[in-house]
Amino acid sequence: MNILLDTNILIFLARDEKHRLLREVVNTTQKTVYVSIVSIAEVRSIAFRNRWSFKKLATFDTIISDAVIIDVSDSLVNSYVEIQAYSQRQSRNFTSYPFDTPRNMGKNDMWIASTAALLGLQLVTTDADFDHLNQVFLDVRRIDPVELRAFF
Repeated sequence: MNILLDTNILIFLARDEKHRLLREVVNTTQKTVYVSIVSIAEVRSIAFRNRWSFKKLATFDTIISDAVIIDVSDSLVNSYVEIQAYSQRQSRNFTSYPFDTPRNMGKNDMWIASTAALLGLQLVTTDADFDHLNQVFLDVRRIDPVELRAFF
C-alpha cells in the first residue's frame, strides 16, 4: 500500500537533510509517497511563521519533489462528507461507533483523511486524531514522535 504523509511527518522529515528518517522509519518498504497540497500549505505556513532556514526549506522541497502531490478537488467531497459525518457520530451509514463522543477534526485533517481514503493510501502520521478512522475509512500508521526525535 502506498503512503500519504501527514503534515507532522513532513515537518520531521524537513529536519533530516540526509533523508535517513524517510528511508529507515517512515518508508522502509520504498512505497510511492503521496502528499496532499493541504499539507504543503500547512508546512509552508509553519515555515514562514517560524523563519525556517534555507537548508530546512530545501530539504522539504526535495521531499515533496519526489512525491506525488494531490490537489483538493471535487472528487474528495463525498469522502470528506462521509468522514465528517462519521466523526460527528451522525452518519447514515453507521448505527454504532467504536468511540463514545464526537471527534472534532480540523478541516485540514479532514481533507488529508479524505485523500487517503479516496485513493486507498496508508496515512502515516504522529497524530492520534485519525485513530477513529483506522480500518473504517483508511489505514492509519501512527509513528510515535519519540521514535522520530531519536534521529536528531
